Amino acid sequence: MVYEKGWSDWWREFLGVSPGGYHDVVKILQDRYVEEMQHVKRYTEHAQRMQYPQYREKLLHIAADEARHAEWLAEKITLFGAQLPSVPEVRAGEKNSWQYLLADLAEEQHCSAELIEQMQTVREELPDIAEVLERIYEDNAKHRAEIRDMLMRSDPQSIWPA
Repeated sequence: MVYEKGWSDWWREFLGVSPGGYHDVVKILQDRYVEEMQHVKRYTEHAQRMQYPQYREKLLHIAADEARHAEWLAEKITLFGAQLPSVPEVRAGEKNSWQYLLADLAEEQHCSAELIEQMQTVREELPDIAEVLERIYEDNAKHRAEIRDMLMRSDPQSIWPA
């Protein structure tokens, strides 16, 4: 009986990833892709609702960075012979600018913790995937600082001018 390998088996062997490791990495990449695509939609939507035009610009810049992250992840997912996952819609309720920024900061903090765990999971078997996740983590750190700055400047209790 002849066993024909699928593309995912061929790539897994070519890249030297164990069968369990292959599925773990693909799942991590697909989950991260979904989150990055949701971030693009989220930041774009929040930018449209910002009171200050300079905050709109910053959030649109962050959305562009998140889209670039999704592109990197899509490349890796297709390299592994897997399909890009569908991205469920995320709707934001009606909030003010400060509340959107606070929610964005919380989301970035949550994702940063996940990224650290994901980097550790893949670092040994696939250092190039860990490197992509690390670049995303570094960008997220920059995004957190930018959002934190916008929050401070837009907080009605803050002494900083908006």
